[in-house]
Amino acid sequence: MPSSLRIDQLAAECEKLESGMEFTYRSVAPSIEFSNTGRRGEKKYFSISLIELLKTLKDIENHLTEYETAKNYVEKTMRDLFSSTLSSKTVNALATVQTLPLFSLINKFIYTANNLENSFNEKRLNINQELIKGAIDYLQSQLPDDEEYLNSLMVASPPSKYAIPTPNREGFFGQLGENIIFYGAPGTGKSYEIDNKCSESNSIRTVFHPETQSSDFVGCLKPGMNGDNIVYSFRPGPFCLALKLAHEKQAENVFLVIEEINRAAAAAVFGELFQLLDREPTGESKYSITVSDPDMVIYLQDHAPSALSGNRLKIPSNLSLYATMNSSDQAVMPMDTAFKRRWKFEYIPIDFSKSDSGPAGSIPIVFSSGDSLDIPWRAFANAINEILLEDENIPEDRLLGPWFLSNSEVANTESALSSLKGKILLYLWDDVLRHSDKGLLFSGRAKAFGSLIKLFNANEAIFSKKAEDLFIKGSRASNNKTQNDDGDDQIPEVSDDLTTSTNSDTPNI
Repeated sequence: MPSSLRIDQLAAECEKLESGMEFTYRSVAPSIEFSNTGRRGEKKYFSISLIELLKTLKDIENHLTEYETAKNYVEKTMRDLFSSTLSSKTVNALATVQTLPLFSLINKFIYTANNLENSFNEKRLNINQELIKGAIDYLQSQLPDDEEYLNSLMVASPPSKYAIPTPNREGFFGQLGENIIFYGAPGTGKSYEIDNKCSESNSIRTVFHPETQSSDFVGCLKPGMNGDNIVYSFRPGPFCLALKLAHEKQAENVFLVIEEINRAAAAAVFGELFQLLDREPTGESKYSITVSDPDMVIYLQDHAPSALSGNRLKIPSNLSLYATMNSSDQAVMPMDTAFKRRWKFEYIPIDFSKSDSGPAGSIPIVFSSGDSLDIPWRAFANAINEILLEDENIPEDRLLGPWFLSNSEVANTESALSSLKGKILLYLWDDVLRHSDKGLLFSGRAKAFGSLIKLFNANEAIFSKKAEDLFIKGSRASNNKTQNDDGDDQIPEVSDDLTTSTNSDTPNI
């Protein structure tokens, strides 16, 4: 009984058979037949599909300067250039033995596709940015719909158990796949912004760190136990797990979330996946890559076949990559321009004006007068930021964001004091003001971080007079706003000498 597999599915099954030679389905496309000159005997004829020609033109576009320099045909120069720049294995192999015929084919196509009227010279390439783009645009308009062709091959018999599902986009009205990096100061809510766009059920989340490697992100072969025997199997990383989830939820948006993307060498972690970040208008990868790891191929064939065409991998159109980045972190790794331009960047500003901007708790502060007042977190952070911006010209990405502290970290006096001592003071002293005048923010009695903590433990004032004044100002404004919103009368303001409260846990404001 003949197989019920479509030709692309049959090719994928053939590729699984044990062999050192590849077997790959090529998308349906007409081809162009061309020949050599026949000067050494009979002419020899060759064929190149429109898809292979399109890939070749795009390779030339990506190395345009090199081809413009070598536009006058010199066999060895052009053979070496073809060999180093053409990504199609078929065309590359042809170029090594039929260099001039391939050169002539490309030259004729660019010339005719752009309706050029200058005298045609077979050994002088017509090449510049406008001409190569014109040829690519023309060729893309001539390609048939491969999916339509494959669907026309479907037979009525029940599908084989080996059939590879094709992406089901019917009824998919979600957003198209995209790559976005959310960046801003610590505590601005970058992760919160992502959480509002996805859920635990439709996302895979990971965190980059300085030791993250490509094998951690993609997956690799790892040992395990099967009874008393050691066995090796492919363990998928977050990227492969995201492809699996995108295949399982083809009618939904799926997200791969990468926290702290610049704490690792991101371009190195992505490795050859870097090529997949360019997106088509449909949201899927513009380019595909050959998966060289046979164990990864088997995993994807079993769990995410819709992301594969043979051994060629693309990011599907329903899979988005979201990442967070804090450029002020001392452990950050630089990102190269080529990697960054494949992402959209969305800035998350410091904004305390929203009702949900930060926790509602307070920070107990001891003043130089001896008074202890609970300063609302937002008033405290705004005061610190004002001093850092105006007096120290500190970059915005080092300021205190609304969610620098969580609700639990200011839930009560004990947790607030612990957060102030163990988190805020260390960050301000060691990270923000490492090379700046600490006297603008802290008491002049604190000559080193150790002495600052000693003052804190002794329940003595640790902030400068300017900081204290801004704390009071911000606290009064916060109380006035709260009471106005509640419709209550405003409570009296505290005197400038900060009359000592009888209960240090109750703000005397």
